[in-house]
Amino acid sequence: MLPLRIVETDRPEFDEPVVELWRDDEFIGMVFWDGEESIVQIYPDRDGDVQDLETSDLLRVLDMAVRIVTPLDQFSEDEGEYLEAYNATVPEGEWDEELPATRALTSEFDGQVVFRAEDGEGFYGRAVILEMVDRCEELGLAIVEVDAFDLQGAKLIPREELGVFVDAPAGLDASVRAAAANAQVKAAVDAWPDRPSLVGALVIQQPDGESFVA
Repeated sequence: MLPLRIVETDRPEFDEPVVELWRDDEFIGMVFWDGEESIVQIYPDRDGDVQDLETSDLLRVLDMAVRIVTPLDQFSEDEGEYLEAYNATVPEGEWDEELPATRALTSEFDGQVVFRAEDGEGFYGRAVILEMVDRCEELGLAIVEVDAFDLQGAKLIPREELGVFVDAPAGLDASVRAAAANAQVKAAVDAWPDRPSLVGALVIQQPDGESFVA
């Protein structure tokens, strides 16, 4: 059974982001904030039958989805240390549809992570991020978001003023969009203060438009 993945979307009828649940190219359901709490809706499969979902995999993606849809002012001080992300981290080797470029990047830089959160999200130093930008350029991948933090022990302190979010026009060719995004990220991260505690979490977009957390 292929593992679930999540895709963050914005819908006009919702004030907060909506997270779609997918398995390969099949829409499973969605998670959204109804004004008071997070709600999950699971839909029948293409034949109208019930969905069989592996419990541990469902809990994995729901944990991340809830963090994405929940307004920041609803988090406690401790919960606020968790990061919003655009995609769940799929356990290595469990998703056969992973693109070769994605596999090449993650396998090359996985050992250079400075800190990895319980949900699997990795945090990299400034020099490594710049190397990853160059490698993404070679592989046709686009870094579309970098969240900056100072790492103190096991605590991440957000540095929102150093974060990078690329909003490239949707009509661009994938290679043009990737080149534009990577150039913006490289310029921004290159200007970061050169201190060892400063780390970044990356959201990377594939040529097919899907994103993943490095």
